[in-house]
Amino acid sequence: MSAPKIYYWPIKARAQFAILLAAYAQQPLDWEKSPDWPAFKSQTNFGQLPHLVDGDLKISQSNAIARYLSRKFGLQGDSDADFAISEQLIEETVDIFNDLVKTRLAADKAAAFVTFFETDLPKHFGYLEAFLPSASGFASKITAGDIAIFSAINIILDVGPNVLDNFPKLKAFYEGLSQNAGIKSYLDQNIPAAFKRE
Repeated sequence: MSAPKIYYWPIKARAQFAILLAAYAQQPLDWEKSPDWPAFKSQTNFGQLPHLVDGDLKISQSNAIARYLSRKFGLQGDSDADFAISEQLIEETVDIFNDLVKTRLAADKAAAFVTFFETDLPKHFGYLEAFLPSASGFASKITAGDIAIFSAINIILDVGPNVLDNFPKLKAFYEGLSQNAGIKSYLDQNIPAAFKRE
């Protein structure tokens, strides 16, 4: 059976979480980085990317794709507690990205970035720092939620390289997970940043 294929441009954005799941699990995932857009739009479920094809199954919506792959790759935890922690972390990344996207949409982007880095992000990272029991991860083993948080931090580091300095546990968690062989291989590709600070 052929590997699942994800369609998304070569930037660190909405598809990165799903791609990192495959990288961490060292499972095959084909990445079509040059989708024929907008011609391909009619083949997606909701007229947008990322889009995943796995055999006869077609999945749109970035977190639906990630959750599907996390189940396929055994990254939803070994217990109800692990699963609950993972799901909370995935939803927390949604909140973080919603705040980050506001910087793109704001009339005064420079001011919006100040608000994000001085108010919004420290709030999110403060909660995560308190929620993180140790640098080895949030649950009894690495789950999709850990990968979601790692992906969000990785994207934010492109626009704020010192954002982890006041959060030592979170920083140790990120640095430790970045040494995973599959994740390291992904990071070594130097995929271009989607967000740039104004």
